[in-house]
Amino acid sequence: MLRVARKKTLCNVLGPGTRSVIWFYGCSKRCLGCIAKTMNETDEYELYTPEQLAEWVFSNDRVEGRIEGVTLSGGEPFEQPADLLGQFLEIVRRNSKLSVLSYTGYRYEQLNKDEKNHVTLQYVDVLIDGEYRIDQDSGTLWRGSANQRFHFLTKRYRSEAEVWNSTFERPVEIELDLQGKLLVSGVPSKEFIDKLTTELHKRGVDTDFSQYSTSSK
Repeated sequence: MLRVARKKTLCNVLGPGTRSVIWFYGCSKRCLGCIAKTMNETDEYELYTPEQLAEWVFSNDRVEGRIEGVTLSGGEPFEQPADLLGQFLEIVRRNSKLSVLSYTGYRYEQLNKDEKNHVTLQYVDVLIDGEYRIDQDSGTLWRGSANQRFHFLTKRYRSEAEVWNSTFERPVEIELDLQGKLLVSGVPSKEFIDKLTTELHKRGVDTDFSQYSTSSK
């Protein structure tokens, strides 16, 4: 089964266009400053078969053109059972025109050496790789630190490479859930998170960045 910590139906700050986002549970990287640290230390996750998770994605796209694709984050997507993750993406790609963007704390070269990842990688349009490094927190669009890279594994977004690599905006989405908890999605800088947390705590607002997806691994 695939372990899913969080899902977001519509997101505009974790890849091109409007996307559905899946934060997988669990990561062995334990990067210093990882914003998802709390999420990965709890046992709060749901189990999905590849078919069930794909159906959730399709349900978000039943209104024509509602989403452009799906983004995988976490946690660490590539620490899920490789066969099940590959099956999930195969179902999505064979039954839709949705694109796939995935974060990983591993380097692409490392993943590609392991044959078990080949099925998954063949269905990924863009891979954003590399551990989050707090001392290099000057990442550009959709990336948390400067060491992280875009890998255009298909032709779908390859023409956007120059623009993506030269864009320094790091947009975020901030929501307040029904329990009064603040949820942040995107890849904001550590400075932004620190300032936001300080100001909100002064006002008695609880912040939970476990749903904040970053390439910090």
